[in-house]
Amino acid sequence: MFKIGLIVNPIAGMGGKVGLKGTDGKAVLTKALEMGAKKESPLKTVKALKCLAGIGSNLSIVTYSGDMGESECLKAGLSPVVIGESGNTTTPEDTERAVEKMMDQGVDLILFSGGDGTARNIYNIVKDNIPVIGIPCGVKIHSAVFAKNPVDAGMLVMNIYNNTAVNCVEREVMDIDEESLRNDKVKARLYGYMKVPYNKKYIQNLKSGGMVNDDHNLSCI
Repeated sequence: MFKIGLIVNPIAGMGGKVGLKGTDGKAVLTKALEMGAKKESPLKTVKALKCLAGIGSNLSIVTYSGDMGESECLKAGLSPVVIGESGNTTTPEDTERAVEKMMDQGVDLILFSGGDGTARNIYNIVKDNIPVIGIPCGVKIHSAVFAKNPVDAGMLVMNIYNNTAVNCVEREVMDIDEESLRNDKVKARLYGYMKVPYNKKYIQNLKSGGMVNDDHNLSCI
């Protein structure tokens, strides 16, 4: 049995669609909703999951209820195992609790939808213990743990499932300060490394830009 832990950050990318350059924090999310922002992450997740729809009973997807994963699985024709409940508005703490429960379930891989902030939440729990693949849905994608697009994320999972040789390599988890970004300043920081099943056809490269804090980098080694 190949067991995937699926985590969706349903609000990822909403701020960017209305020119807010991110969705970090309740105030920014509220403003994005007032400006008519719609959820993009669930739609992109369904695109990735449809690549897995033909897999048989040897695949198990463990996830949370609602838009944190269950809804997307059902729309893609998959039957997930729901191990937790999500509220109307998810938080970084929800993501981290979900990861902890999925690791307790013994998942082989974490597949997540979001941006760099979500990658940081995943990293806080996973570190380099199990492989991860990110479905890019955020505004600021600087980390090197994401596929190039949702379909590529799904295809990479298929390659792993079909025992295609894929090596796991340590890839950077980066994030930038949204307030600085809104002032047209890109300040990226390295938070650590996660293991990613690497295939250059599907995984995007680390984005350069801004200054990385060397003292912080050294603390991650």
